[in-house]
Amino acid sequence: MVTAGSSAHPIEFEQVTKTFGKRTVLSDLSFSVPEGTVVGMLGPNGSGKSTAMRVLLGLYSATSGRARVLGQAKGDRGFAEAVRRVGTIIEAPPLYKRLSPIDNLRIRVAATGFSAGDAEVRGLLNRVGLAGRLDDPVGDFSLGMRQRVGIALALVGDPKIVVLDEPTNGLDPAGSFEIRKLIQELPGRGITTLVCTHRLAEIESTCDYAVLMQRGRLVAEGTLDEIRARSTVGGHRIQVAPEALERAVATLTALGLGQVSVDDGDVVLARTLDDPSVLTRALAQQGIYLRGLQTQHANLEEAFLEITGTDQDGTQP
Repeated sequence: MVTAGSSAHPIEFEQVTKTFGKRTVLSDLSFSVPEGTVVGMLGPNGSGKSTAMRVLLGLYSATSGRARVLGQAKGDRGFAEAVRRVGTIIEAPPLYKRLSPIDNLRIRVAATGFSAGDAEVRGLLNRVGLAGRLDDPVGDFSLGMRQRVGIALALVGDPKIVVLDEPTNGLDPAGSFEIRKLIQELPGRGITTLVCTHRLAEIESTCDYAVLMQRGRLVAEGTLDEIRARSTVGGHRIQVAPEALERAVATLTALGLGQVSVDDGDVVLARTLDDPSVLTRALAQQGIYLRGLQTQHANLEEAFLEITGTDQDGTQP
């Protein structure tokens, strides 16, 4: 038996399928989360993100396949102990609004059986920026401050993994910035973090690694640079002497590397190459020398929309 914490990947999905009656919500979902990273699970609403999180935590049983947390899947002897090492916020933080943040954390400590004294509880709330509001009723807090309390609840028990579902949902820009900053600090404490969101800004400003989902399927995973590199959006803008423009277009077209066009006196290759020296060598061999070369890369939004086939308004064909 694999003991909790011994897996090379704290979070793993292996060919997970989840159906509700005749409706398939997750289909053959497989990916793993690198340790000590902030990973964004990104997809349009209805792509299966929240269902995947619930399967991971044992709130749903997979129809087939296995989701492992710290090496343990639901049904394994060590699964309950592994889940105890996971801090979670799924949907809104479960708060007692008439009670203070410190009382909310005391209840969580008592309910989970973790040993944490008042000093540790106060330290958690100080860590999320609530030092001056420890005894105020949570019901008087802004949504952003409640999210802070929620993250403190997720940190009770010194978790190895934190799972957050739409942590900045409903927040103003200042509140969103504060929550993202807190999330970015978690890997420094040895915590692997999985953020479930449909917000590209959340991924781009917070995460090291992304998992892109569409209709319950994995469509891409990797670092943000790797995801961007999968897009065909971008390309190269090449400046040559006006008298060499026609020959340059013919030379680059013959390479078969993508669409070549002319825009405002520049030669434009629609595809972004890993090694642009292919272009410079081909042109030099024809006696054409560059006056300039600009490389344009897709941003994360462009890559996401292209990979998932999602329109700008969030709909799918």
